[in-house]
Amino acid sequence: MSQALAIQAVRDRFIAQVATPNALAVVYDNGPVPATVTPRAAVTINVEDERQRTFGQRSFRITGRLQVELAVPRERGDAALLDLANDVLVAFRGKTATTPIPVRFTPPPTLVGGVDYDDAMARRTVSVPFLCDFTA
Repeated sequence: MSQALAIQAVRDRFIAQVATPNALAVVYDNGPVPATVTPRAAVTINVEDERQRTFGQRSFRITGRLQVELAVPRERGDAALLDLANDVLVAFRGKTATTPIPVRFTPPPTLVGGVDYDDAMARRTVSVPFLCDFTA
C-alpha cells in the first residue's frame, strides 16, 4: 500500500505545482496521447526498489523516479519547453511532499537528452528521482 501512496504523493505534487498552473494536459503511465497540439506532459511514475531498513520497527525505503515528457507545439520552440522543464525542476528540487505520506525528491531532478522534434511537437524529458521512508 505504501508504494501506491508514494506514487499518489508524487502525482499530486506534479498536478498542483506544474500541470495546473501551466494548463497542461496530462497523460499518465503511457496512456493514449491526445491528438491535439496543446502543451502536454506524459507522466510515468516508477517504483524502482523497496528495501527493509531496520528489523525491530520494520522500517522500509522506497526509491523511484518520476519521468515527465513535456511537449509543446513545434512553432513555440525550445524556449517554451525549457520554461516548462524549469517549472518541473523548481517544483521538485530539494522538496518534500507530505501527503498522503512523506516523499523526498532527492537527488536533484535533471533534464534528459536534448529537445526532440517531430512534425507537430517539440519534446523534452525531465527525470525526478524520489525516496520515501515508512514503517509497517
